[in-house]
Amino acid sequence: MDKKKKSGFSRLLELAGRKKGKLIIACMLSVLSSAAKLLPFFTVYWIIVTILPFFNEPQKMDRSRIMILTIITLASALVYGLCAYASSALAHTAAYDIIYELRIKLMEKLGKLPSGYFTNKTQGGIKKILSDDTEQVEIFVAHHLCDIAAAVATPIFTLIYLFVMDWRLALITLLPIIISIFLLAMCLVKPDKAALQTEMHDSMEAMQGTIVQYIHGMPVIKIFNRSLSAFKKYESDIDRFVNAVDKTARANAWPMSFYYAFFGAQLLFLLPTSTFILIRANSYMDYLPIVLLFLLVGTGLKDPMENMMQMLILSGRITEGVKRMDDILYASELECGDKELPENHDVLIDNVSFSYEEGVQAVKNVTCSLKQGTITGLVGESGGGKSTLANLILRFYDPDEGNLSIGGINLKDFSSETLSKLVSYVFQDSFMFHDTIENNIRMGDKEKTMEQIIKAAIDAQIHDVIMKLPNGYQSIIGENGVYLSGGEQQRISIARVFLRDTPIVVLDEATAYADAENESKIQSAFASLAKDKTVLIIAHRLKTIENADRILVMKEGVLLGQGTHKELLVSCPEYKDMVDANERRDKWSIKRTEVMA
Repeated sequence: MDKKKKSGFSRLLELAGRKKGKLIIACMLSVLSSAAKLLPFFTVYWIIVTILPFFNEPQKMDRSRIMILTIITLASALVYGLCAYASSALAHTAAYDIIYELRIKLMEKLGKLPSGYFTNKTQGGIKKILSDDTEQVEIFVAHHLCDIAAAVATPIFTLIYLFVMDWRLALITLLPIIISIFLLAMCLVKPDKAALQTEMHDSMEAMQGTIVQYIHGMPVIKIFNRSLSAFKKYESDIDRFVNAVDKTARANAWPMSFYYAFFGAQLLFLLPTSTFILIRANSYMDYLPIVLLFLLVGTGLKDPMENMMQMLILSGRITEGVKRMDDILYASELECGDKELPENHDVLIDNVSFSYEEGVQAVKNVTCSLKQGTITGLVGESGGGKSTLANLILRFYDPDEGNLSIGGINLKDFSSETLSKLVSYVFQDSFMFHDTIENNIRMGDKEKTMEQIIKAAIDAQIHDVIMKLPNGYQSIIGENGVYLSGGEQQRISIARVFLRDTPIVVLDEATAYADAENESKIQSAFASLAKDKTVLIIAHRLKTIENADRILVMKEGVLLGQGTHKELLVSCPEYKDMVDANERRDKWSIKRTEVMA
């Protein structure tokens, strides 16, 4: 039976994992430093008690006792400094370890989630969780956790001592704190206030996601000479966030105003009360030190208690952040099996249907096979389901109906590691990491030698380009003027496929950015690469797949026909129309004509 999932601070402490030992010691040191910070108030009290009876006869004072109390006061300041430093150092060390491990866990988890998880997620929203929300965890662990320990332990011991001295003044000292806690609870406990915190998080995620889109779209905005107002979603998301902050501030304005007014108001309550008690005391001289003690210690309670209150104010934000991290950590992964690599690499697509959104099928009842040692072309109009079918083969998504298998084994029965050893994919839009050319080709595969990497680059027709860069294969993309064109980036992606040498290769318009000369070279390299492999080529230029062993024709998610180029010209009207359209496009040209006035 699964354990009940923890939430809030208990979940936050669970995330601390192996660092709990450090945190416990840090909290104990924080309590000790806080106690050392308050100790001078009590030593001053005992010094006053020692001096007052001999105010008119100072020679009779117990000077040795005063000296001891003075040394204790100085020692407490030293203990406070040392313990506070040690507590902070331990807490920060643990916090940095925790945030590192947490971010690694989140990144590893994101790598295991199906691509469908990211359909309704923005880059900015995920960035906020990985960066901002985890940063709140670091702040809590490094600062607030130790403050809580000090804020709970120190006031308790202090108040016990004060109640022993005089219960009436102790109650008066505690009264403004109780009022403040009640006012703070009004802001944190009510459902409508919690909903405001959630709305702030949602609006911030939406805003950060839109900011990323806006930055990516800047070239288009500049080309069309549009101002910020052209990107209405950006404006509306910023307005939404500002309104959420404004509503939260207005909703909490009165309770928080009174909270801050009462929290540090111990003197306002103590002065009249202590004066009233003092003038009625049996011995003015005996009771005066007690009054002075409360005036000193009562205000000293403010700092540790205020730290705890500030943490409670932030608790909604931290708890919401932890919840959003858990949305990732607890998200359902693709179910995987443990089947070994199959003996053959035929791909069977059996009556497969898939929808990105309910009611809108991207692929409808597709049945076909990709045979090992053959090249299969996949053509069709834009939005016809070509890339979706490739994504299903890569298991970016699971089909809603039907099955996909490799060598007779269902894709679900392979682990993600095994599947990655079976299939390589060259995307139409290539992604480059801010790293060296070598590492962009290697992609974390430390077993590959430099000779193999160079061989892959040569096969992909990119080696000569790399050697012209300032540091060759060690040149970092995006630094010192090292930038690659779209075609060069695509050839880096192709080099990755050559290096991996998987038995199944999916190419999504892999030569889209290549010039005519390099396209010819890459096609020749693919001919060598495709030997004994299962190759699927998604193509818009039909000439690139005319000689394929088999061509699949798709339209609106339906497989209209399959066969060789010659067979489809006869049996599939839609394919013939596409071929005719491609021929007309190839003959199209701009001619100079005279324009008559």
